[in-house]
Amino acid sequence: MIDDQLILGIERLRDDLGEFKSALRRKYKLPKRQVTAQELKKTAAQLAEKWLVNYAPRSQVADTISSNDLGNLNVHFQRLLTFSEQAAKRSRYDDEIKKILNGFTLTVIVPLKQMRGQQPEEHWEAQRIGPGEFRPTAFLAHSFDPADQAVVGCVTDSLGTIGIKVFTGEKPRANRISEKVKKLIDEQYLFVGVFTRREKLSHKNKWNTSPWVIDEKAYAVAKGRKLILLKEAGVDSIGGIQGDYEFVEFSRKNLAPIPIKILQIFDLSINGLRP
Repeated sequence: MIDDQLILGIERLRDDLGEFKSALRRKYKLPKRQVTAQELKKTAAQLAEKWLVNYAPRSQVADTISSNDLGNLNVHFQRLLTFSEQAAKRSRYDDEIKKILNGFTLTVIVPLKQMRGQQPEEHWEAQRIGPGEFRPTAFLAHSFDPADQAVVGCVTDSLGTIGIKVFTGEKPRANRISEKVKKLIDEQYLFVGVFTRREKLSHKNKWNTSPWVIDEKAYAVAKGRKLILLKEAGVDSIGGIQGDYEFVEFSRKNLAPIPIKILQIFDLSINGLRP
């Protein structure tokens, strides 16, 4: 049941995003300036987490908002959270906030108000996978860096060995997830994310990871995919609080444990030797 408190909270989030955008512009007059103020970065993280943790996962929201709109919103809020963990330019914040607020009232708040006091119809039920609906297919999100191909190949082979058909996307060319990749994620039962090291963080023995894999994971979460996440040792974050799912940690120096850890995730049975 959709109540007034849920709607008021989401309306407040919309308004707070507008105020945050104004605060950024007051502090940083030029769009190309790096946002380094800790208070502003903290605010960005809090706003993103409100959506990703408090609102997007709620069944009232998921059953009322278009699945495509929910998926896209998750990606844009995830990017705000990612920016808060680094020194991103003001223009990047501006762009994601604009994409969130553009149509937010019509696509999110109005449908929720229309369903106030009613049980939402599960109009995108087919996009979400319920218990007992296992299909041996997976979308594999990964870096396209040649240095990571041994890791990606190990994961692909491990899944294939137990009969999981693996689909993968394409090297990103723009600041968005392509429609082709979205469709591939939608069509698979599993989302498998491989988070490999990218750039070393200054003054830390930690690395960031591919933002594209984080974005694709955020989209998959909104679409109700089952997740398997593999994180290379030393990777700092795979998506903040919203990314606090169980994950398999690995070292590229020794990939042998990966197949074993993947096998342990599945409920497998042995029917005897092959003929």
